Amino acid sequence: MPTQLNHLTEHLVEKEKGTRNAMNSPQPAAIRADDLLRHLQDLRSGTYEGAHNRSAKEELYRRGIELLTPVAVALLEEANVLFLQHTGEIQVIGPEDDGSGGLETRYELSWPEQRAAQVTRGPREPLQPVRIVVNYAQGFLHPHLAGSTAGFWPFQVRSQADAERQKGILAAIIELELHQRIFETDWQILPISQQLA
Repeated sequence: MPTQLNHLTEHLVEKEKGTRNAMNSPQPAAIRADDLLRHLQDLRSGTYEGAHNRSAKEELYRRGIELLTPVAVALLEEANVLFLQHTGEIQVIGPEDDGSGGLETRYELSWPEQRAAQVTRGPREPLQPVRIVVNYAQGFLHPHLAGSTAGFWPFQVRSQADAERQKGILAAIIELELHQRIFETDWQILPISQQLA
């Protein structure tokens, strides 16, 4: 912890001198500082990655989705192998209208046990697939990355490096979604559970 604090102090001192800041720091960080700082710049300027009008912002969103798709699909496939014993099916849905004039893209992982299950904790309804959602709602300045039950991380994807940097958030969303499906039913919803008996 003292090393991290010293690094932060050094970082702040350098920032004050104007020689370095979080946007151009050579030190990689586990926190996606670049994404949050770019998000703050967008909020300050009223833009999305420099784009001012909705159509230009939607084009950036669509390009970001193209870049993110292989990363998201690879992580869902990893979850399929680890927890679903290769029984899962991955779908990419969108970009499409979200029903309110915005755009939404969903990366979904479903499997036979999930498709046959009903929620037992909560409203009685079909158990939903694992979802990664990228939503650009009509009233929002810019898009956000989420799961079906939690989220709203900045979606700042303009390059392959930006897309790769989302791996930590995407993995956290997938883990959260899998855990939520267990909570909504029981621990046996994941095929890997049969190996634990």
